[in-house]
Amino acid sequence: MNWEVFEKALINYDKLEVNKILQHFLAKKNGIDFIDEYIVKSLNSIGDKWEKGEVALSQVYMSSRLCEEIAITILAEKNFPIKNAKPIAIVTLEDYHTLGKKIVCAVVRSSGFDLIDYGTISEPEEILKKVTEDKIKILMISVLMYNSALKIKKISQMLHEKDPSVRILVGGAPFLMDNALWKEVGADEMGKSAADNIAILDRWIKEDS
Repeated sequence: MNWEVFEKALINYDKLEVNKILQHFLAKKNGIDFIDEYIVKSLNSIGDKWEKGEVALSQVYMSSRLCEEIAITILAEKNFPIKNAKPIAIVTLEDYHTLGKKIVCAVVRSSGFDLIDYGTISEPEEILKKVTEDKIKILMISVLMYNSALKIKKISQMLHEKDPSVRILVGGAPFLMDNALWKEVGADEMGKSAADNIAILDRWIKEDS
């Protein structure tokens, strides 16, 4: 079975088939891999289909809810000691489709990182204020739209002027479509997947320790 079969089951809201695919996968690999290889790919594909008018908004919503339930169940089974001594935060910039951030947030926490979730914020100044108050050293920014991604440049400039040691990790569809965009907006790196984010955070924590 591949992720396209899982995607079809999600669109049809076939819970039995979804669970069957999940259990088949877990017999060979772990749950974090399922999130990256099946859930993230399927939801991105379903989002593309919605934009093309191939699926209904209700199908996007129900698929997202079902995937969120699966991710929470998978991640609840893991319990790791906290790795980071310095504060990490995550925020969705402008966009209100936050499932992607929720999955990343859950994966990051399950991998042993303490994380503050700022929810959705539209104004760079508000983000700067929160990061300063909480003494954040790593800020993860998730975006869905290209225009939102461009706003990160102002955030990067303000944060790095105030504290050059703050690192910015970005992710989301615009960065997957343009591999050079993260550099253009002044981020320190981009995460292509939930697992990719973990590898970057692990490396940064070791470099700063």
